[in-house]
Amino acid sequence: MNKTEIIRILEETAGNLGKIIESSRPETSGSLNLKIVKGRPLFFCRTEEGEQKYVKMSDDEQIKRLSSNYYAKKLKAAAVKEKKQIDNCLDILSKNPEESDVDKVTQRIPEAIKDNLSYSELTNEGYARRWQEGNKVVKKRRIHDKDDYHRFKTLRGDYVGSKSEVIIADRLYVKGIPYHYEIAFTPEAEFDVSRPVYDQFGFIAGYEVIGFSPFDQDTLHPDFYVLNKRTRKAYFWEHLGKMDDPSYCLKNFNRFMRILDAGYIIGEDLIVTHEDSKHPLMTESIDAIIEKYLI
Repeated sequence: MNKTEIIRILEETAGNLGKIIESSRPETSGSLNLKIVKGRPLFFCRTEEGEQKYVKMSDDEQIKRLSSNYYAKKLKAAAVKEKKQIDNCLDILSKNPEESDVDKVTQRIPEAIKDNLSYSELTNEGYARRWQEGNKVVKKRRIHDKDDYHRFKTLRGDYVGSKSEVIIADRLYVKGIPYHYEIAFTPEAEFDVSRPVYDQFGFIAGYEVIGFSPFDQDTLHPDFYVLNKRTRKAYFWEHLGKMDDPSYCLKNFNRFMRILDAGYIIGEDLIVTHEDSKHPLMTESIDAIIEKYLI
């Protein structure tokens, strides 16, 4: 989470507190005092003249009005204090944004200098940008132009294979989650350590795979490869869109067995969503997954 996102959350919280302050107005005069005597609650009403009067338990309506009044006063007082604290934070965070915002400072550093930094020296945002730009080390089956299968265009400009994949891609894009679509992946492949693959910084990012080709029949192409910018952990994300089709299920079962047998774990390395003709994929489900794994 960067400074801009923190400011956005604080401004949203301050706005919500302002609504609480505005709506928390006592509906009746008088304040409620509560005493516990021998385990029993006793209610007293303090009038504007300062007198205390006992309120009978049978007077339900007055107790409810006074309780609501008591709650509104307490809530408003707490909201006023919290909003003041947040306003002070926003005032501090908004000063000298060009000098105190890590991401903005990072963006102004010349690329020639960035090229000599290791991944560990980059901020999370800087790391994510490099990860997203790393097309040279992410071997893909094709450039995702429109074809007979990839007919649905995402906000980012990729063409994907289904409307549900559009929804996932667009939710990732809107929330700023870096992703690659349909990378080439062979879970049980053996690596040739004598043939390293170098990243943009000149560091080893991986190794060539013996007999690997993005076009091999045994090569898998997971729907999405996504990154949590905060933890720098990447996940495969597979969406199963035809769970009421037995042949489709069998085909994907075999694919998943290959992935699981290679040591990948659902929920730790692999995110899975699914739907059928009667139970479509919901955006709420996608957002919940993004919140849990990728924020």
